Amino acid sequence: MVVADRRAQGTTDHELSEILEAPGGLNNIRPRRNELVNIGLLEDSGRKRPTGSGKTATVWTLSGQMRRMLSIRFSTDDCELAGRVLQAADRRGLDAAQTAALAKARARLALLGRLAKRAAADEGVTVSAIVDDDKPILTVYISGMEPARSCVIARLDGQGLDLMFQLAPADEESLEAKESESRLRVRMQLASLSAQDRVPLESLASDDWIFEADNGTGARFATAGEWIAAMAAEPSSSGLVRRHIDPETLAATDNAGELVKQLTVVTLRAIATADDIGNDPTHVLVTELHWAEERARALVELAGRSRQLLFAGPPGTGKTLAARALARALGGDTRVKLVQFHPTYAYEDFVEGIRPRLDEAATELRYKVHKGVLRRLISAATDAPGAAHFLIVDEINRANLPRVLGELLFALEYRGEDNKIELPYSGEQIYMPENLWLIGTMNTADRSVALMDAAMRRRFKEVRFGVDLDALLRWHEKRTSVELGKEAVERLKRLNSQVVALLDDDRAIGHSFLMREDLAQVGFEAVWMEDLEAVLRDHLLGRQDDLPALRDAFLGPLL
Repeated sequence: MVVADRRAQGTTDHELSEILEAPGGLNNIRPRRNELVNIGLLEDSGRKRPTGSGKTATVWTLSGQMRRMLSIRFSTDDCELAGRVLQAADRRGLDAAQTAALAKARARLALLGRLAKRAAADEGVTVSAIVDDDKPILTVYISGMEPARSCVIARLDGQGLDLMFQLAPADEESLEAKESESRLRVRMQLASLSAQDRVPLESLASDDWIFEADNGTGARFATAGEWIAAMAAEPSSSGLVRRHIDPETLAATDNAGELVKQLTVVTLRAIATADDIGNDPTHVLVTELHWAEERARALVELAGRSRQLLFAGPPGTGKTLAARALARALGGDTRVKLVQFHPTYAYEDFVEGIRPRLDEAATELRYKVHKGVLRRLISAATDAPGAAHFLIVDEINRANLPRVLGELLFALEYRGEDNKIELPYSGEQIYMPENLWLIGTMNTADRSVALMDAAMRRRFKEVRFGVDLDALLRWHEKRTSVELGKEAVERLKRLNSQVVALLDDDRAIGHSFLMREDLAQVGFEAVWMEDLEAVLRDHLLGRQDDLPALRDAFLGPLL
């Protein structure tokens, strides 16, 4: 007699005892398909118990001879039969004995699923374990998460048992799915680095698990760190962590259960930890920007105190990237808007203005109030006071900022419903809500535009961005190689020492110019020709004779 629950609510021996002693006895037990647990011997206790209908029923109890009839030790015949089933279109060609043998093999897979559930529960992660109705395949996944996204799989076939953790690729047609998968993988990478005691991915590599990309190339990785870094860099790729057990080993040992528990605990806990880390904006900045944790934490704390931030520094120092990362970390992907200012950008574009509209019901133009990007964001933030909204203004000093902001200069400094202002075109009264952040970026090397005056700077907390050689090295350590990262750091350091001596700190070359995954293929010469030469020519203006020395500093042989 087999006792279990299809949806993984398996019955323990103690619970089975209670079921058998209840009115109805043996009739309370039903065979179930997906979570087969135990087979036991039952005996009539000789006792009767009244039922709700006034009759009496036999009380069945577990026999003292009860023993476990089913183990997780697969036989070579199990493997051979599983291989046949996987190759066949259906199971109609199996005789009665083979059908019974297949049911027993599926029951062993269900026992593996129970071991995985118990191991995950001990670690605080709830998982579901399902055996396929037609094939000898077990799937274990975090409850509430789509199984196709990431799961542990045990697959029995003619070659033995394949145990694997599968990280599915993101849907190429869905930008939202791709971004979601990318965030999960980046957070898994961070979890494996910052919480190694909780997510010991490297322990799998040392225990002969294979890390590979399941993208047709069969690329394998020597370490778990290299594997998860590759997965984080390309969310459309599929990844596997797997181990194979041959039929002879399966028949001789019970180690399949221990391996399933090990894989479940490490990989599914990595996903759960990744979700926890994803809620910490400091960790998000560390991962996406390759910053030191102290710097990331300081920026998050500053954003908690001030609603207007100004990121100022030379080009290529990551100002816009940092603004977007901070906004996503605090506000999510859907509540972030980016605009770029230019000399003709006006109040009517940013706040509100009058624009002509052709009325289809009439033959004449009508003039209506058009809400600008800031006005629309104010409405969205006011309607959802519990959610953070972000407006990123790239190149904020390229426009006439006092004219673009108008009376909102007051609203920036004095926020809240008690400080409403009246707009000139619509006559509406609005205020800057506390849950709307304004982040501006300013290129300090651009001398063709005016820098912000003191009145404007008073309303913004300035964050200076400089060349971050440590971030450059960390980026290459994760994306290319340590050796290439060290060379990039040395060449940029040598170039900037001369740039600063000739010009000033504001026109140093930013580290982002050297964050190229193809750097090893194209070489530093391509970086100079495609990016740096034009920037430095603009910086030098009439001092072009200094350009060859700067080129030699960047491309010359290293000592």
